Amino acid sequence: MKTLLIVDDDVPLLDSLRFVFRGLYDVLTATAAEEAATVLARQPVDVLLLDIHLPGMDGIEFLHQVRRERPFLPIVMISAASSIKPILRALELEGAEYVRKPFDIDELRLVVARALRLGDLRRRVAELEQAGVPPVPSDLPEGKPMKRAVDDFERALIRKALQRANGVQTRAAQMLGTTRRILRYRMEKLDIPFAES
Repeated sequence: MKTLLIVDDDVPLLDSLRFVFRGLYDVLTATAAEEAATVLARQPVDVLLLDIHLPGMDGIEFLHQVRRERPFLPIVMISAASSIKPILRALELEGAEYVRKPFDIDELRLVVARALRLGDLRRRVAELEQAGVPPVPSDLPEGKPMKRAVDDFERALIRKALQRANGVQTRAAQMLGTTRRILRYRMEKLDIPFAES
């Protein structure tokens, strides 16, 4: 089972998130960046769920530190901040996902799962480059070949589920292990037409 480290200074929220991800991941928690750094040094972690506003070192600063030490660790940032443009720019540069509080639990689970898949792809590309396989061209549309590959895979998966469910989104969502609301959200993000009303 993959290990998820959740870092947030809101202890009741930590307890709630531990419950939300129970059974999906081995869940570890920390209430500060310094505590999270100790956990990361002590044991392997597969994905990090990190609040932006923390006591002491804030989440963005910790994100930079983690990226230097673990470039392929999937990271999902969470925040209730109202002004997010500078935050999103920092996250884009560091290759992290972002979910705004208050969040939908199904959406948060989906974003964490996507971050894990993207991290696996990044790691695999690095391994191929070390083995002498030519790198993926960086001049693809949007200059984000990894994100594009993940989006293309998810788009194909959703279309296949819709085809098998005869266009019924509720059934397709069940096949994909998600809710109809999240399926519609992903369809909108991936420009998949809404055939069903």
